[in-house]
Amino acid sequence: MEQQDRLLDIRNLYINYQVYGGLSYVIDGIDFYAQPGEKVGLVGESGCGKTTTVKSILRVLPKQAVIPGGEIIFDGDDVLKMKNNALNAMRGQKLSMIFQDPTASLNPVFTVGRQIRDTIRYSGMVGGNNKKQINDLAIRALMDCSMPDPERILDCYPFQLSGGMRQRICIAMALATASKLMIADEPTTNLDVTIQDQVLKLIRSLTEQRRTSLILITHSLGVAREMTDRIYVMYAGNIVEMAPTATIFERPLHPYTRGLLASIPKLTGEGIMAGIAGRLPNYINPPTGCRFQSRCKHCRERCKTDKPPAYHLGGGHQVSCFLYEGQKTLSAAERIKEGSPDER
Repeated sequence: MEQQDRLLDIRNLYINYQVYGGLSYVIDGIDFYAQPGEKVGLVGESGCGKTTTVKSILRVLPKQAVIPGGEIIFDGDDVLKMKNNALNAMRGQKLSMIFQDPTASLNPVFTVGRQIRDTIRYSGMVGGNNKKQINDLAIRALMDCSMPDPERILDCYPFQLSGGMRQRICIAMALATASKLMIADEPTTNLDVTIQDQVLKLIRSLTEQRRTSLILITHSLGVAREMTDRIYVMYAGNIVEMAPTATIFERPLHPYTRGLLASIPKLTGEGIMAGIAGRLPNYINPPTGCRFQSRCKHCRERCKTDKPPAYHLGGGHQVSCFLYEGQKTLSAAERIKEGSPDER
C-alpha cells in the first residue's frame, strides 16, 4: 500500500520531556503506520513510551512534552501543524481514545448521559442542538456496547457502576464519534479475567463492523495475538521489531522480542519463566547506540556506539538489530510495494 493510502503515518518522531534533571529523551525517532480498517498492536514493558506515542496523535501530551522533530500524518493532514479548530474536529469526528483507567476518564459529578450526550454534541455529528437525536445516539451507543437498560444507565453516575460497566461507557463514548481510528490504551486494566474477555471481544466486534482502524496498546502478547493484524514491539522509545502478528510469534528476531515471548507463562506449568534481566535505561542520559545493549546477550562493541537501522527482511517484517545486517534486505521500491515503511 502506498504511503498516501495510509490512514496514519508517523515519521521519524522524537518526543522529549522537560523534567527537573533536564531533558528526558523518551521517543527516539520512531516510524509507525496504520492502514484503513487495520488492527495494530503496540507492545512492550511499562515505561517504554507506548502511551506517549499514541497521545501525540491526539496532541494531548502534558505541557512539559517537547516534539523536536517528526511528522504525524492522519487522514492526509499533519496533526502537529493543525490549528485548534481542525484539531477539535479531528478528535470529535475521526479519532478517539480509550484510556487505561475508566474511573479517571469519567467525570464523577456528571451523569453518564450528560457525558455521552456532550461528547456527541461537541463532535459536530448532529446539526444544531437536536436533543432527541443526540439522546437516541447516546442510547444506541450503549446498546452497541451490550449495556443492559441503557435509559437507566444514562441517569447513573460513574460511581454507581462496576469497573466493567464504566469501561463499556468509555468504549461507547469512543465509538459514538470515532469513524476512522480508535486507540485503546490497556483497555482491560483492573478488570477481572471474564470481563477482560468481554471488553476485548466487544472492541474487536465493533471495530470490524464499522471498519474502524484500531491501535491496541497492551502488555499481554496473548491479547495482541488474538486482537491484531500486525504488531510493533517497542523498547525504550524505539521500535525494535515490526511484523504481521503470526510472524512475530512464529519467527521473532529481535533479542527483546524473544525475551518477551520467553517470559509468557506456559499452561503446562513447566519451568520458571526467565524474564529479561536488567531494566529500562535512564531517559535523561540514554546510552548511545542501541538502547537495549545493557540487557542484550548478543551485544557487540558496535551496538554501544551506533543505533541499528531497521532491516527490512520481506513479508512486512522489519527488525532493528545488527545481528541481521548481513541478511538480504528489500529495496525501497520493494518495501513500498509490499506495504512496509520505506526509507525516510
